[in-house]
Amino acid sequence: MSSSGVVSKKLKFKGEKSKKKKRSHHHSSGGGAGAGGDEDELAAMVAADPRGWMFPEDVMEISGPAFILLPTEPLTCLAWDPQRERVYAAPVDLPQVPEGMNDLSEAEILQTIEPSDVHHVWVISRLSGSEDVMSLRTSTGTFLTASPSGTLTATTPSRGPLEAFIPLASSSTSSSPSLFPTYAIKIQHNEKYISAAPPSGPSIAKVKAELRGDADTVGEYETIKIKCQREFVFKARLANSEAKGGDEGESKSKRRLLDGGPAEGSVEDELRRNREAQTWGAGRAVVSERDRKDLKKARKEGKLAEAMLDRRAALKSDRYAK
Repeated sequence: MSSSGVVSKKLKFKGEKSKKKKRSHHHSSGGGAGAGGDEDELAAMVAADPRGWMFPEDVMEISGPAFILLPTEPLTCLAWDPQRERVYAAPVDLPQVPEGMNDLSEAEILQTIEPSDVHHVWVISRLSGSEDVMSLRTSTGTFLTASPSGTLTATTPSRGPLEAFIPLASSSTSSSPSLFPTYAIKIQHNEKYISAAPPSGPSIAKVKAELRGDADTVGEYETIKIKCQREFVFKARLANSEAKGGDEGESKSKRRLLDGGPAEGSVEDELRRNREAQTWGAGRAVVSERDRKDLKKARKEGKLAEAMLDRRAALKSDRYAK
């Protein structure tokens, strides 16, 4: 046992050779290439706040609560006003810069902003049987609707053909390239696009942007950015990784961590497995006084995992432990 008193909780078998750990040289900002970079990125997402907001890197990762940023100056987001029953471009609360510090760059602002109102959040769900089609639900339970005339409303309590949209990856058409993925929302029934053009006419002083659903092509005003909660992006990314034939054991471990279960190989995981496989009589764990003393002694010596394995083999209730 090391002088620091830290005991490894990794469950090891007798005679098993220790594997050397491979150090990862991928930087978090670089989005490491290859399978190693993907695994490190998934592990970092598990450790981070699941309710935090991040930019999905793929169309299929757009799901769950979403914060849709419109291509306007100043920055606005797609919002729903339940009192007036209208879809509009709401101003975004920008982060405050501490006194004495330089102003935040555009990338830093986009990275830190989050929705400040529940009506700025749209819950995105995929339609069964056609995963590329999605619907956008408001905080009041109604769905975003694109009428054939091009107007956008959100008063329909159920979704139908007018409430079906297709997110498409889009390259930024502005003069400065975007550091974050940009998308376009295509309307399924008329193959038009949602746009946020500058207001014109008498409404120029009243609204930040004119939201329409009748754009024929993807241009500057049809390019949007979407932030989703990290938990849902992780689930979608994990599903894509499994579909591509990723490591099944590693995926199960990360899914267990995401669901709030104990890490594989930990003492908590060992106790859970014992309760499932080595209890009887209404789930009672039968442990003798001698076993208790042996386990306490093994814990002090740093051999708890080995002692637990020996006890499991002695009980002969787990045929895979031998």
